[in-house]
Amino acid sequence: MFKKNLSENELLKSKPKMLWEYRVYSKGSLLENGVVLNDTATFIYQECNGKNTVSDILSKLCENYNIDGKTAKKDLLVIINSLINETAIKI
Repeated sequence: MFKKNLSENELLKSKPKMLWEYRVYSKGSLLENGVVLNDTATFIYQECNGKNTVSDILSKLCENYNIDGKTAKKDLLVIINSLINETAIKI
């Protein structure tokens, strides 16, 4: 099911699942549906396995990229919403 315009709390509790296969390149990836992702968005997409919540992905993002939670959260929510809008993940 695709859910758009979720509140921030709803989104953080959701468990996104990727819908497309992808190919990783040196600076990002290409999804089967033609969406191009940079390195950070590829990391996020790979974590969208239907088991991790967006909050779990946020923790991993902060740890992997050594960035503060506030900045990471803002950027993560933008990427998750973009992936939803591109029908690359489902919630």
